[in-house]
Formats: sequence, structure tokens, C-alpha cells
Amino acid sequence: MILFSRHYLCAITRFPQRARSRIAIAILSSGCVFGLGTMLRADENTAPQDTASKSAQVQTRKMVIHPKNESKPSLKMRLLPDPSEQLNGNAALFYLKAMGFFEQDPARAQIREMIKKGAEQEKLAGKEGMDYPPYSYLELHPRDYPKTEVRDYLKLLSFQEPWLREARRHRHFSMDRNIQLSDDPLGYLLPEIQSIRELARNQSIRCRLAIAENRIEDAIEIIGQQVAMSRHIGMDDFLVSYLVGCAVLNIAVEDTMLLQEHAQCPNLYWAFAQLPSPILDPERCIAVEGQFIYLQIPRLKEVDTDPKPPAYWTEFVAEFAKRTADFDAYNDSDASSIVSKVQGEKRVESIQESIAANLPQAKQYLLNRGLLTKESMEAYPGEQLVFLAMRDYYDMFRDDYFKWLHVPYNVAIEGMRVTDLQMKSKREREEFGWFTGISYGLLPNIEAFFTAVTRARQRIAVIQAIEAIRMAGAENGGKPIDSLDRAPVPVPIDPFTGKPFSYQVDGEVAVLSSEFPNNSPVRIELRFAK
Repeated sequence: MILFSRHYLCAITRFPQRARSRIAIAILSSGCVFGLGTMLRADENTAPQDTASKSAQVQTRKMVIHPKNESKPSLKMRLLPDPSEQLNGNAALFYLKAMGFFEQDPARAQIREMIKKGAEQEKLAGKEGMDYPPYSYLELHPRDYPKTEVRDYLKLLSFQEPWLREARRHRHFSMDRNIQLSDDPLGYLLPEIQSIRELARNQSIRCRLAIAENRIEDAIEIIGQQVAMSRHIGMDDFLVSYLVGCAVLNIAVEDTMLLQEHAQCPNLYWAFAQLPSPILDPERCIAVEGQFIYLQIPRLKEVDTDPKPPAYWTEFVAEFAKRTADFDAYNDSDASSIVSKVQGEKRVESIQESIAANLPQAKQYLLNRGLLTKESMEAYPGEQLVFLAMRDYYDMFRDDYFKWLHVPYNVAIEGMRVTDLQMKSKREREEFGWFTGISYGLLPNIEAFFTAVTRARQRIAVIQAIEAIRMAGAENGGKPIDSLDRAPVPVPIDPFTGKPFSYQVDGEVAVLSSEFPNNSPVRIELRFAK
């Protein structure tokens, strides 16, 4: 297993397009085992797409469902343990155990051999996809499962099951990263996060096999483990971990929709209604991302209006040069966010030249912001004025971005886009120059992040809407209701719009839809089984 670098994971939010491609190629070309390979399929929530792009062609999902009233007691079925029954230990330990120890090497060797043979057969057949086990199991509907073959595969991974059951019982998740102690947070490695995602894919195979074998309670138990896993990963320090948590949640939702088509599936409306809101709490990762410049360059927090001597700034610039070296290594040399094109022993000299050239613009910025007067600036070394402008500019634009996370998506999206356009404005970068670049490079794409988060919430709402329709069908002879308002339980609104989902009925077919997100709009045709 190759180490999954933060550089690649954060490429979606930090680095220019050509740099992103270079990083991805460098990492992915090193090889992959089950889990890393399927990453090439570009799950939308791990690599948020451009929400300003043209709307995608709508792909209709057709589902045959069965009327089903709510189970009694209504709240007995839970995807997450009752809070009173949760344990206070660290779930991360059990996920790490489920990733495997040395005694599981023979099983891993057999899986690698399976993948190798499948790839060779694909190549001989002139194919370029990954349509071979175990990848192909993730593309099959449970009714099409080669059950004996899948059972044999899962036997190799049977050691995972007790650890995943145990992880679900625990309330907390921590990798004890202490990222503030890292010498290079930008280069922090996250191999375990990708491995946890691999666990989620294996869980999906287990769930689909359970559905194929009519083991409905087992399937629900596995979906609960997937939801717990997504929630746990969302507790990690990094925005990208949160996005992987969203991807795991989406796997759980996809498996739930397959289960909803099974005649024996109980109504899951209240099981999903009981889930915490939000299921994944972004507070931790947003806090870390918002302070990322100060994690990467800790001494930047010391920059204030208290004058410091030139010797202090000589040392400061040397450390700044060291702390930004990796940042520049993963940027194109012509990127607007680059600190210095020079690496090596002349890097400090290059940065000092940029500071001197940028001093007039930094002074003008500080005047515009009212932080210093023209007369008071005479008491400060040039380095202090430039870095003071850099710090304030970062704080200003970070807050202009992040504040929109605290309002509904349909209100936030326009504000985010205005802020993004302002930051990317060539005019502003030319006006203020060098000190603005690192903000552009280190602040994440909050619009893409918020779209991915809202998409995950929307999928949960879709699950509840389908269950409300199934519940209504149990009361009216298996016919679709003509309006969501007629459902016996509230149907959640579309998180993208803050309004009800679009719902139309044509004879025996009900269509649930949303135009959002525009890169993957929702359209589901629902028909009751005869």
C-alpha cells in the first residue's frame, strides 16, 4: 500500500490544475491494491467537481419498491447505537485493527493475486477498465451477485467483521495527530484514511451479499457500521478526511437504496430520522483548515503591530522560506500563489527580494485597512509590514469564505462565488501583489466542499422521502401518493434549495427529483411492485 499523501488529497482545494495532475500521476502510478484502484473512478465527494460547470445530463434511476408501514416500536431500529449504550473508547483503534496485521498477510497475498490475474485477463481482452473481481462486485446489483464467488472473497477478510462491529459501538474517533507539532503539515501523510475507505468498499460488498441472500437484518447492521464509520472519519482533523467520510456515507446510502428494493426490507424512515444532524460534524476540520497557514508557518501568528528589530526578521524570513518550500514544490512556477521560484540555498535571498519589491503595495494595503498610518509605518522594518499585510489579508478572505458555512446552501452559494471571484481577480493580485498569493494557495475551495457536504445530506433526505412514499403505499393499497404533502410522515426538504423536492406522478410511476447539484442532479422513478 502506497502512502496516500495530503498533497494529493488537498490538491482538489489548494493547488493549480497542472500541479494537481502532476501530483496525482506521481502518486497513483506507484501502484495500487484494492481500494486505491477504485479511487480512479473519481467519487464525486472525494474530489468535488466544479459546481459552476454546465449541468450534467440527468440520469434516471429506476426503483421498484414495496409498500411497508413503519416498524413497531417506531424507534427500535437504529443505525447508530443509542447514546446511552455508546462506549467512550477510541473507534480508530478498531478500524486500524480491521485493516489487518501480519497474520493476515496470506489473505492479502491471495487478494493481490486475484487482482493481478483479473488485470492480466482484462489486458488480454483489450479492455482498459477494472471490470474484474473484487472491483466488479461494487458495480453489480445484489440480484446479479455470484454468491459463492463473493463468499469466498469475503472469507479472506472475515477478520475485519468483529472489529467493525466494535468500532460502531464507540463514540469517539482520534488519530492523535497533534498536527500543530508537525514540521510540515502540508506534507502530512494520511494512508490510514484511504485504507478506511477500502474497508467501506468491502463493507458494501458484504451488504450486497447479505441482500442477495435475504439476510436483511445483517444488511441493516452493516449499513449502520458504514454510517458510524462515516461519522467517525468526519471527526478527523482534515477537510479531506471529512470528504472521505461523506464518500463512505454515500456508499451506505447506495447500499440502502438497493435494500429498499427488497420485498422484505422494513421501513427505515425512523432509523434515518434518528441520526444526528449533521451526521458528520464539520466543526473540527473547518477549524483546522481555517488555521492552516498558522500550522504551516507558526511564527506568522507572532506578526502584529509591535515593532521588532531587523535581526528578528532575518530569522523569521529564513524559517518562512523553509516552511513554504514544499508548497512551492507542488505549484507550477508561474502560479500566482507561488512564494518563490527559487529552491535551495538562494531561496531566502529570493524571498527577501520579493518582500522589498512588494513593500509599497503592502503599505498601501495597510493604509486602506486602517491598520497603520503613513507616519507610524516609519517605525517598522519592511519585512514586518509585508508579513502584517499577509496575515491580515489571509484572515480577511478566510472569514469571507468560511462565514457562508453558517447559513443554508441556497443562501451561501452566491456569497461563496463572489468571494472566490474576488480572490481570483487578477486586478486585485496585481494591486496588492506578492503577499496575497499564499492565501490563494492555502485557502480551500469552500464552495466545492459545501457542495459535497450538502450532497451527502441530500442523499439522506432522498432515503427518507422514499421511505415516506413506501409508508404511504402501505396505507393506500400500493399506489403512489399524488403529493409529498400527503405522506404520513414529514418528507425532508432538499438541502440544496431549502424547498421540497420536485415530485410528479404519471399513472403508476412517481418521479422524485432535484436539479441540484448541477453536476449530478437527482431523478428517481419509483414504481410499486405488483
